[in-house]
Amino acid sequence: MVTEEYFDELTESMAKQSVESLIDEFNAKVGSTAWTSIRGLHDSVLIDTLIAKNIDVSAIYDGASISFVRKVKLNGNKLELI
Repeated sequence: MVTEEYFDELTESMAKQSVESLIDEFNAKVGSTAWTSIRGLHDSVLIDTLIAKNIDVSAIYDGASISFVRKVKLNGNKLELI
């Protein structure tokens, strides 16, 4: 079971990471179809953290679902598909 404490720790940890590090985390999961509630939480916090860092994630996130079909790179403050 995912706890609020774990969520808070994950959020705090990702907030300290660089944008490049967060993109590397995203790219490492591209193509993976494995799913757990922990991964869902991780992915959600990852997207929220990128948004909080003023990164345009519209190439991979439509407000409801995240696409892990293709890797991304940073171009200015916008993620682009590779």
